Amino acid sequence: MTADAAVVRPHGARMLHDWFADGLSRNPHGPALRILDRSWTYTEVDGTARTWAAAIATVGEPGAPVAVLASKTPEAYIGLLAALYAGAPAVPLNPENPPARNAAVLRAAGCGAVVAEPDAAGSLARLVESAPVHAVLAPRTGRAALPAKLATAVGGARVLTADELTEPTPATGRQAPAGTPDDLAYILFTSGSTGTPKGVPVSHANVSAFLATSLPRYGVRPDDRFSQVHETTFDLAMCDIFPAWAGGACVCVLSRLQALDPARWVPRYGLTVWHSTPSLARSLQRADRLAPGSLTGLRQSVFAGEPLLVDTARYWQRAAPGGVLDNIYGPTELTIACTAFRWDPGQDLSGPQYGATVPIGHPNDGMEAMLLAPDGRPAEDTGELVMTGPQMFRGYLDPRQDEDRFLHRDGRRWYRTGDQVRATAHGWVHLGRKDAQVKINGYRVEVGEVEAALRDASGGDAVAFALDAPGGTRLVAYLLGDTEPDTAALAERLAERLPPYMLPRHLWWLPDAPVNAHGKTDRSRLREDAAGRLGHEGETKP
Repeated sequence: MTADAAVVRPHGARMLHDWFADGLSRNPHGPALRILDRSWTYTEVDGTARTWAAAIATVGEPGAPVAVLASKTPEAYIGLLAALYAGAPAVPLNPENPPARNAAVLRAAGCGAVVAEPDAAGSLARLVESAPVHAVLAPRTGRAALPAKLATAVGGARVLTADELTEPTPATGRQAPAGTPDDLAYILFTSGSTGTPKGVPVSHANVSAFLATSLPRYGVRPDDRFSQVHETTFDLAMCDIFPAWAGGACVCVLSRLQALDPARWVPRYGLTVWHSTPSLARSLQRADRLAPGSLTGLRQSVFAGEPLLVDTARYWQRAAPGGVLDNIYGPTELTIACTAFRWDPGQDLSGPQYGATVPIGHPNDGMEAMLLAPDGRPAEDTGELVMTGPQMFRGYLDPRQDEDRFLHRDGRRWYRTGDQVRATAHGWVHLGRKDAQVKINGYRVEVGEVEAALRDASGGDAVAFALDAPGGTRLVAYLLGDTEPDTAALAERLAERLPPYMLPRHLWWLPDAPVNAHGKTDRSRLREDAAGRLGHEGETKP
């Protein structure tokens, strides 16, 4: 390993499941997980995860990644811990995503086993047929509920159901194998510019560095109740799960509808820590759903994933006047969040250097940063944010995707975030992307992947981009060609390939694409046309 690629590990880096062990020792009989009216204690979660890990170890290849095909069910959370106890990285999968996409992720990660929720049984056969899976765990699914071809085995995969997974005992519970913090804890897949999802392997040391700086900041304690709004395929979910578990607190899972009504569910669940994207808070603000003082139980609110508007922060703070509000930032490659800013209503953020958004703050402890000018030289006040430190991943699962994402300087390796920032007295202010990557409802989307899917589905050319509209940021697309396509049929084909958050909100056809002086499609003119269409739409709505 060269000096440039050396792993930067924080002093005292630990295995991720050791952080869960801290919570277990602090609060063994307290709730670790709550979904609706059902709760699981730390002892129950620990024992069940060890039992599942033992089952994985009997049929899977040691150390092979374990997929967790579940959405906000016990399998989604206990499955993560089971993978760690099995000595394997977890690979979260969302059952709502197209089966073909999930199968591509399984193959790319080389998953040897799948932990599946009951509702995912219908898609299991297709997944297992096209991926190197040795075992399927369906802990709450009887054989009768599985597809016939999965009831015994598919392609050599063994299926383990509730009938074969006994209650945890000292004899069946598995002790996690010895490992090092440099081992992988999980692999997340983000949108890829070439049309292929990008695998981001995150090590135990990477997460340890994040937890070591976050836990003192938030002062997590056993009586805390964390909201859990995000899907586990979104790395911000880890910002809820593992800080809560490390401190002995409870992870309270919220459905989409519950998340849109915090004034009801914060007091009902006794939530003390809230975490969501700014888009969710903005939608509540537009509908004026939060009365002053309606979220008095919150002592900590955290927003991440996209820019947080100053007036939205003020609106939320009025609803939760007794708590503090943090705006955090970080790409998946820098492990959940690598900067933080604590909001103070008394701060003066009115200058032109701030704009309308809350700053993203300063680097976490141990992280270093610099700004790059367009010519690649260091910039003082404004430029692309480049970072290094113990939270930085080592590189994509496919090394070819590392190209142009890293900078080698002064014998060190730095990650190029692609985000433009401006330095201010209160930390950095986010100015947007320097490439074709956009944020839609907090999800990171490579426009190139959307365009590739559109081209494959339509057989013609396509242009996609994000556009600000009265209802929030929208992903829109143009189909370009001589023949007007059947957009309804095209939308169905797209839904088989892309997850819901990557589907264009508007799809228009143009027989002739505008071109610029270089003979290329003039995206700026298409943006102007789209803005006009959306503006007209807004004017005609009642």
